[in-house]
Amino acid sequence: MSTVITHAITLLGRYGWGPQGRTLGISKMFQDADVALLKSQKAVAALRPRGILSGFLVVTANAAVFVPPPTGRQQPYIVRLRLSLPFVTGGYVFSAYGDNGDIVLEDVLVWEGKGIFAEKGFAERWELMGQFMGGWQPDNALQGCTIRFAEYMALAELLTQEPEERQVVEFVPLTANGKRLVWVPVAEEVKGTIWLARREALVGPDIYSLWTTTGEKQSQHALVRTLAISRALRLHPAAEFRVNAVWNKMFERWEILGIA
Repeated sequence: MSTVITHAITLLGRYGWGPQGRTLGISKMFQDADVALLKSQKAVAALRPRGILSGFLVVTANAAVFVPPPTGRQQPYIVRLRLSLPFVTGGYVFSAYGDNGDIVLEDVLVWEGKGIFAEKGFAERWELMGQFMGGWQPDNALQGCTIRFAEYMALAELLTQEPEERQVVEFVPLTANGKRLVWVPVAEEVKGTIWLARREALVGPDIYSLWTTTGEKQSQHALVRTLAISRALRLHPAAEFRVNAVWNKMFERWEILGIA
């Protein structure tokens, strides 16, 4: 292992991260107790490849080094970056993961030699990430890979997204020192409940109220999470029709699966 890589791993450990630090990673699995965070809306979400853990990109005074998660088989390697001052002086650590040869930067943990993950909320950290974007000139030939930045969405936007087969959902708390929460969708055949659905408005977003056959209305609007279901509901000729819905535990609402 080269001196540059050894120095980067040692530096990473001093800040408490990586194989030599107190904290190996920045994520944990989503649990039922974390539903309160989603209800408070104090988080953003991202879709990421399944089975890929976060590592680190360490920018030192000499070079940048990608340090993969300790559980992986990949070895640390040097990434040559075209940076402007003051970034060439080093002292920056980003959480990052590999995706088909690319490096995806998702958060900043150390800025100008100071650990900020436990002190600054995600919005502040992402503003600093923007400063790094402004001081970095992409050069794939020099880097030896493509470097891109993670994309985040509000929780409300997540309701309109459907993870692909090999994706997981990651919730990022907006508060400081908040570990990411990884939720793995489970593909299974779900038997829903039959309701009568009524569209609240002819234009605008998909807002449906659910009613029982005896005329009892549910207290919350139903979720419509895919474009295919949205299109099928919009094309239905009747103002009220039967739908198949299942209780979505994560969002604590009924989710329409399709027309019954």
